[in-house]
Amino acid sequence: MKKKIITFLCVIACLISVAGCGGVREYSEVEQEKMQYCTTLSNELVDLLSNVATEEYLKDITTNYKKHESALILQSMTSNYYPVSAEFGVFEGMLTTYIQTEQDMKGIESIGETPVTEIVGREIVVTYDVYGKEANGTIKFKYTNDLYTKLTAAEATANLTVKQNLKKAAGSMKNAGLNTLLGMGTVFAVLILISLIISSFNLFKKKDKPAPVKAATVAPVATSTDENLADDTELVAVIMAAISAFEGTASTDGLVVRSIRRANRRN
Repeated sequence: MKKKIITFLCVIACLISVAGCGGVREYSEVEQEKMQYCTTLSNELVDLLSNVATEEYLKDITTNYKKHESALILQSMTSNYYPVSAEFGVFEGMLTTYIQTEQDMKGIESIGETPVTEIVGREIVVTYDVYGKEANGTIKFKYTNDLYTKLTAAEATANLTVKQNLKKAAGSMKNAGLNTLLGMGTVFAVLILISLIISSFNLFKKKDKPAPVKAATVAPVATSTDENLADDTELVAVIMAAISAFEGTASTDGLVVRSIRRANRRN
């Protein structure tokens, strides 16, 4: 029973070793030449990064040059024997990620001299190990697997621990919060300034003098009209008698009533 178990384990070990050996890809002579060429280009790029990868240079490249111009600058900065032809925007991305990785590592101390070069799909990938003060990382260069050998991507990353990632995230959130408060404060300050300017318009506006109120002219309204005395003989007789009594005379000779008007009485 023991012998069967040992034999079974040996068979499994052999299968695993065979599978591991079968996983190693053998490259053709042409592929090896391409890989060697890409490694040489990558060595130039690593030396270039260590010399020019600064925030000032990145700002100069992104501000003063267009993407196709920066690609030509990268090509002119490399060797005449091994010029690096890159797609538009790759140079800026390479500088940006390298600077960020250097900050995350608190400084890059060294870069591995022996990169790992392999063919992945339709690309040739060259990977360098990077050693920093507080963390390690990698730099990857990707090229087209053809006769033109064009650089399609280049990026550097830092292998941070969970604690370092949390610290980095906290710093990013702090900066984002400060930027948000600054932006909102600026908006409110502008709104307050606009409201003050609008409210100050009333101080410079000329006040219109009130128009004098004209006294309303009230047309006198006749409160009484001439009445036909012929139809009011009884009323005329009563009035004449009252006047005679008021004057102390019994005669009405010489007294003629021509019209009757109603008197206006004001309180």
